[in-house]
Amino acid sequence: MVTRKGTVLLMAKPFFPWMGNKEKLVPYIHQLIPPHVKQFTEVFGGSGAVILGLQPKKGRLDIYNDLNDDLFNVFCCVKEKSFSLAKELKFLPVHGRTPFAFYRDMAAHEPDFYRHIEEEKRVVAESTCFTEKEICELLAILDGNAELFDVRRAAAFLFTTYGSFSGTGNSVGIKTVDPQAITDKLPQVSRRLDSIFLEHQDALVLIPKEDRVDGVIYADPPYMMTEKVYDVRFLPEHHIILHDRARSCKGYVIISYGYDDRIIDLYKDDFFIISLKRTNPLSQTEGSTFRELIITNYDPSPYLNKQLDIFGQATEAMWEPVILHRPRRILKAD
Repeated sequence: MVTRKGTVLLMAKPFFPWMGNKEKLVPYIHQLIPPHVKQFTEVFGGSGAVILGLQPKKGRLDIYNDLNDDLFNVFCCVKEKSFSLAKELKFLPVHGRTPFAFYRDMAAHEPDFYRHIEEEKRVVAESTCFTEKEICELLAILDGNAELFDVRRAAAFLFTTYGSFSGTGNSVGIKTVDPQAITDKLPQVSRRLDSIFLEHQDALVLIPKEDRVDGVIYADPPYMMTEKVYDVRFLPEHHIILHDRARSCKGYVIISYGYDDRIIDLYKDDFFIISLKRTNPLSQTEGSTFRELIITNYDPSPYLNKQLDIFGQATEAMWEPVILHRPRRILKAD
């Protein structure tokens, strides 16, 4: 996409459903990012809604991180092997419980697969039955099989997220998966990933590593009481550790949460807390609303006054941001 000013837009939208997806909040999170920062790190990457929708900028390093093996693998495949992935998706079977279980189990047996490959390579390398040339050819084939497994696993992951309830990948949904709908999104996502560095680490470990004075740490952790829904272990006490990590940061910190009084109590002494509210159009109860929190270690007021640059957002998705709480002391001066 090219704007009237000739700027090439390289943003992308998430290419698979994911529980806790922040797509509706993307414009509000983006407007809080100071324009002069040299690094943006999304430590709980998930579907990548925030970082994919962020226009790349010369001189700024963008980092996506998630400890979930399937998430990291599918992003790597879209970035480095998008054509192979698209080809693999074309051969997905008709949606149903049997193929759903097959693909889910396929991802679960990854360690066994690689262990068998390594064992085969060891046997070939130590064998006296082959010439040196034949050994090289056989090892290349085995390495190719290992590489192809990554693509097949990524296809399996996409199949299960599209075919499950709420994109959890844990239970089969009653809907048909159209591979074309997935492959159509891959080129734009792949172009955006060209300028994104991919990490596969524990978010709580990565935060101090990537913290820098002129950088942004963005965290969208599992919400309170939803920790068990995700494959990666995140315990209630980890919310406190995340707070402590964020409090120690030298750079800018943005954290998003569902509205929760316990989170407000945890962060109110040191952080600005923004409440976002939107009427729930699906609820029959008058006045029913969605509420979210965005937390920063710097004053968000100057950024909230900017005009929103909404990338593909419908007008009914508009939220009302209000600064709910201001700390006595500002951790990060702008």
